[in-house]
Amino acid sequence: IFSKEKLFEIAKCRIRGKRKFGKLAEKLFFDEDGLRYSTPPEVAMYRAKRLRYETIADVSCGVGIQAIYFAMESERVIAVEKDPVRLKLAQFNAEVFGLDNIEFINGDATSKDVAESIKADVVFSDPSRRPEEPVRYLDTLNPSPIKIYEIYSRITNRIAFELPPQISKENIILDGEKEYTSLNFRLNRLALYMGDLKSCDTSAISIPSEEKVTDRDKRVEIKKETRPLLYLYEVDPTLHKAELLENLMGKLEFDGHTLMVSRRRTLLTSDEVYESAFLRRYNILATCKFDVQSIKSTLKKLDVGKVTLRIDIDPKEYWSLRNEIERDLMGEKKIHLFRMEDRALIAERESS
Repeated sequence: IFSKEKLFEIAKCRIRGKRKFGKLAEKLFFDEDGLRYSTPPEVAMYRAKRLRYETIADVSCGVGIQAIYFAMESERVIAVEKDPVRLKLAQFNAEVFGLDNIEFINGDATSKDVAESIKADVVFSDPSRRPEEPVRYLDTLNPSPIKIYEIYSRITNRIAFELPPQISKENIILDGEKEYTSLNFRLNRLALYMGDLKSCDTSAISIPSEEKVTDRDKRVEIKKETRPLLYLYEVDPTLHKAELLENLMGKLEFDGHTLMVSRRRTLLTSDEVYESAFLRRYNILATCKFDVQSIKSTLKKLDVGKVTLRIDIDPKEYWSLRNEIERDLMGEKKIHLFRMEDRALIAERESS
């Protein structure tokens, strides 16, 4: 079933898959699209636990990673994939895990024959998307969530989708809980849970801790000021995308203010210690004018040797600036350098 070109692609993807799946990738089978869109194991397991029911249908299973984790938690899984090569990869992957409770179907989930053959408590779909598409819409995904909902809502109201995480809320025209998933402090996934699966309108979940913030948590708006306090808090960008920063502030009863709010980086400051998977805490050591000489002079006084830049900068210029700052630094400390307008914030990461 595999051509020489496809076998080479599978071998190449297995090597690249180590970034997402670690040593497990050595046993798994991917093609290019299957690897690009496959769900990381930590997220797949969390979702499998959230969607644990007797029977779940994954109607666009790809190479089967999410279906496999569903099978670890649910009694029976129906996995549908219209690409026969990708379906075969999914079957191989299920064998790697020693699972025998997955029924594989080669077909189009939107076809009448496939739809009528499925009886499930939950229907899940992770549609493919065009990598080059600048703006995401539900009807440009394949299969379209709108069409999947129209077909399978006759079977169950428990329908869930994985959507492109950068799609705007305005373009999610189906009603459901929009759950933004952070993996290791980075926006990784967006799920839409419909019907009985919905628990709120918007939520954010941090993996692996599974700490959750929702729009039902009390909202507290905090003022923006320029004066840094004792601690600096970097906010997980997932909260900015989910528009749930004020809800986290309310949940933590945060006493402090914002220093900077942007799509890429949001900084808070407080004299109090707060623990959250959505926050990284730093001890502010010093501030100075944001120019290389002022920064180097301050760093030498602080016995700094290594600097991590936490500023908006062209990736091509990152190392040239970092090397320039670190030149002649002989200290022991490792610090993080933030920028707030024309000021440099020099901070040391604190472990939670």
